[in-house]
Amino acid sequence: MTSSLLDPPPGALVVTGLPGAGKTTVTRLVAAHYTRSARLDGDVMADFIANGRVSVIGEPRDESQRQLLLRARNLCSLAGNFAAAGFLPVIDHVVPNRDVLDSMVAWLAPLPVMFVVLAPSLEVCRRRNAARAVEEQVHYDYSGLAHEMARSLGGTGWWLDSAEQTPDETAADVVAHAPSKAVVA
Repeated sequence: MTSSLLDPPPGALVVTGLPGAGKTTVTRLVAAHYTRSARLDGDVMADFIANGRVSVIGEPRDESQRQLLLRARNLCSLAGNFAAAGFLPVIDHVVPNRDVLDSMVAWLAPLPVMFVVLAPSLEVCRRRNAARAVEEQVHYDYSGLAHEMARSLGGTGWWLDSAEQTPDETAADVVAHAPSKAVVA
């Protein structure tokens, strides 16, 4: 991180990727680069559901999608409030398909949305996930999620292969290039 903090760019930054891609670490580092920022965590939003929670790839599928959209809508509501107060909202959230992204863009309007997909390979994500503390690991096969994201979101926003980067290098790239490479609306 640079020694001086930056003024936040206009809009909202959405960072997504598979479990193990580095979303949590990178969004914390990115938010730390700005004079005014708010980091909004999709996992924390999911934890608000006390009973009846269904995972991103869970069953029944329609309930999984409904809850995913509910989390996204709440994240976007918070992001809009922070942006209106002069903070850059940095959203860490699994965005599995174009429907969820399009909904988020609509809920964030009229803010410009920078959409960054941290895209190390599935194997790298699995290795990183396995290296986490057991209570932080994702314990399901997310290869289907990887294929759905590539199929539905490929070419949208900025796909950053961070496999060979440190978290600090990835965050520096996001700060330097998201305003020009990642804007979707």
